Amino acid sequence: MSYCLGVDLGTTFVAAAIAHDTSVEMVVLGDRATVMPAAVHVRDDGVLVTGDAAARRAVSSPDRVATEFKRRLGDPTPVLLGGTSYPVTDLLGALLRDVLARVGEERGGPPEEVVLTHPANWGPFRRELFEEVPRYAGLSSALTVTEPEAAAAFYATVRRLGEGEVIAVYDLGGGTFDATVLQRTSHGIEILGAPEGIERLGGADFDEAVLAHVNHAAGGALSELDLGDPRTVMALARLRQDCVLAKEALSVDTETVIPVFLPGRHLDVRLTRAQFEDMIRAPVESTIGTLSRALRTAEVPPDRLSAVLLVGGSSRIPLIGQTIAAELQRPVVVDAHPKHAVALGAAILAQTHAGVGGPGARDEEVPTAVAGAAGTAPPAPLPPPRAAAPARVEAAVGAPAEAPPPAGAPGAPGRPPSPAGPPEAGGNGHGRGTGAPPWPGAAAGAWAGAPPAPPPALPRRGRPRRRGLLIGAAVLVVVVVLGAVLGGLLLGDDPDPGTAGGGGPSAEAQQEPGPAPAPAEPEAAVPIPTIGAPIDVGPTSGFVAVSPNGRQLYVANRAAGVVTVVDTAVDAVTATIPIAAGPPQFLTFSPDGSRLYVSVFDDARTIAAVTVLDTSDNSEVTTVPVRTRPYLGAVTPDGSRLFVPNHDSGSISVIDSTTDAVVDEVQVPANPHWIEFTPDGSRAYVANHESNVVTALDPETLAVVAEVPVEVSPHSVAVHPTRPLVANVNYDSASVTMIDTTTHTVVATVPVGANPQDITWSADGRFAYTANVTDDSVSVINAETFEVTARLPVGDGPTSVAVLPDGSRAFVSILHEGRLVPLDLAG
Repeated sequence: MSYCLGVDLGTTFVAAAIAHDTSVEMVVLGDRATVMPAAVHVRDDGVLVTGDAAARRAVSSPDRVATEFKRRLGDPTPVLLGGTSYPVTDLLGALLRDVLARVGEERGGPPEEVVLTHPANWGPFRRELFEEVPRYAGLSSALTVTEPEAAAAFYATVRRLGEGEVIAVYDLGGGTFDATVLQRTSHGIEILGAPEGIERLGGADFDEAVLAHVNHAAGGALSELDLGDPRTVMALARLRQDCVLAKEALSVDTETVIPVFLPGRHLDVRLTRAQFEDMIRAPVESTIGTLSRALRTAEVPPDRLSAVLLVGGSSRIPLIGQTIAAELQRPVVVDAHPKHAVALGAAILAQTHAGVGGPGARDEEVPTAVAGAAGTAPPAPLPPPRAAAPARVEAAVGAPAEAPPPAGAPGAPGRPPSPAGPPEAGGNGHGRGTGAPPWPGAAAGAWAGAPPAPPPALPRRGRPRRRGLLIGAAVLVVVVVLGAVLGGLLLGDDPDPGTAGGGGPSAEAQQEPGPAPAPAEPEAAVPIPTIGAPIDVGPTSGFVAVSPNGRQLYVANRAAGVVTVVDTAVDAVTATIPIAAGPPQFLTFSPDGSRLYVSVFDDARTIAAVTVLDTSDNSEVTTVPVRTRPYLGAVTPDGSRLFVPNHDSGSISVIDSTTDAVVDEVQVPANPHWIEFTPDGSRAYVANHESNVVTALDPETLAVVAEVPVEVSPHSVAVHPTRPLVANVNYDSASVTMIDTTTHTVVATVPVGANPQDITWSADGRFAYTANVTDDSVSVINAETFEVTARLPVGDGPTSVAVLPDGSRAFVSILHEGRLVPLDLAG
């Protein structure tokens, strides 16, 4: 008997379903569950073992087992198993190969059609890589759809949607979150607005929160373990599994106990549902914000929603449904097995595409396996067939997104706009700001603005891609297909105009940045951030700035004479920009992200200029001469002027951003280093290095209104995002001074590591981070108690810290290693 197969290769689990004749059913993949763990183990002979067999070996051989590797798709660094490197595509292919083998053995042959699913917020680069997975599994071809598409296809088989009805799909899985808004029309089902997503948020992050709770309850015992001891590694692997079980237990119970077996120590840690919900409340609320943005881009008020469909295993957490219902005041629909919905929908779509069952089947026929919940009413009809649209080039790199065209119109956006919104008023783009679009064939960002009209399609790698499902109007199974009614729609990120590793700009035309979406609530920062895997960015990486939509980092490589661009979605270099004027030292974004101002000087003091880059194509606009050794500048919140402190001249050059000419100069105390505006733009604060003061400046009158004495050698300043508070680091005193901007008095002095060079606030303002260049560390300071909560060893010569606008991560430039070190600020 012929059949079609749908496979959900998730971050933590793999699910599969088959569709045949008039039924759709799940395939049992696990030993004790329908789904199997997304785990791969490499045996001594090099054979890859997957699923439960691999997960069991995670305790005894953790260095030979890979989990959650789907998150790393697109990361050029391979996964190391047993001393051997494996690309993520190989590991995903191993999972798919074993699914195909198991199903083929049960069904007596291969499927007629296969559909694989992936997150809606993946960009072209990761989608291309994902489309290579079937080849690694020995499959000649397979179709791909987004996970919300598949979930909606399943939903349409169990509930009839009346014409004009609107639903939202809330998909929280093991590693990613997606939100999509759909409407039933006379033609079928169509996407409204653009899907939104959070690339790194899911059940795996909640597992880590539980592990952190255990560590806290154990008095930090986990942090003190010797990871070189195999017994310790095995104990931690077992503990991680127990933390996952505890999290899942709290979906049905109000408390659980986690057994902790460490070398020489045993204890039980009690965890209540209330405690767990407090741990994850901030990320859950961030998903509500993302869902709200999806509604805004769709121009759908919450009261128009018929329901919110919960998909993904993590959506079973009671707090999820409660929070959505409370925030949106709409019904919440969750399947008894939310892990199955995507696979079931994928199987339905596979059968639809293959036409199994005959083209003359009646619309009211639905698969018997899911028809029970449908009642007597048939589900909605299908829209016309569609195919994947060509990739598109987005507006300026740092620019906020343009408003999307009407849903269903040609060129309507098929990818999520930035969740970050516009930069904080007065910000210099260093600590807060927003990112950049990916570039053709390179690492694709997860969060970006809605694109302009598409240019010609880009060249495609490897075999031809079959991204869209072509769905006929008369088919056996009645499903929902998320797609544009007029023209194709590309789901995911859009190509960036930069060139990988090259210095030249792209020739693609760009549109001017449009209005920005509303800012999202940043993630809550934690007292002790986690250090991530370093990113190689080239030698003398002296300063890093985040673009105003959070999608890219720009790094000033001093002696190398270039600015390096990094995609924050996959932590990979996407472009290198030569700076003709000389060594780039500091970087400042305009508020809309369309321009980057590069402070340029050399040690011989023969060069002093600001180079202006157009971020839409990374081309040089002009170079503006200034006084000796221009340090970190700041742009006024309205974007009209750039203030540049000239270190050796005791002055600040004021540059008109329209004419790119110096229009004024302000004398300040000796050796101004850093300048930053308050959120309302009414004041600017300057660190005066040799004068041991912080200067308050009126940007309108250009008058110095206050001088606040601080400790020795103030090097940089950071204005708090919400409070009347300015922090500065004192380079030769190894301290931070906290200044009340209402009274211009010092309210606290905080000791930090040796030679702090930069300070930056977390996006939510709860913590400050200092780069201590001689101490090779980052100090974390609590904004309420003014106490250091952590000292993070980050590498040889940390010089600056840049925080993503959503508050999820920071990046530290490491001067002597040519790297950026990511910090997970939200735990």
